[in-house]
Amino acid sequence: MPIVLLFTLAILALFALAIAAPKLMRLRIRFFKWIHWTWAARVLEDHFERWVVFARIVFVGLAVVLFLFGVAS
Repeated sequence: MPIVLLFTLAILALFALAIAAPKLMRLRIRFFKWIHWTWAARVLEDHFERWVVFARIVFVGLAVVLFLFGVAS
């Protein structure tokens, strides 16, 4: 039973990260500006929507894989 609970918490955390993806990208842009990597910040700003969609797909994909692995075990 504890394994199922751990998988459930991990899946919920990944879905929460998928919802918070725009804020995480903005934080990443701020960090790059702070360390004076303006080229990296500019790339993220220019393609912000695509990076957010990509991050959401990755987080939801990981949640689905964890769910399938949890169901199989």
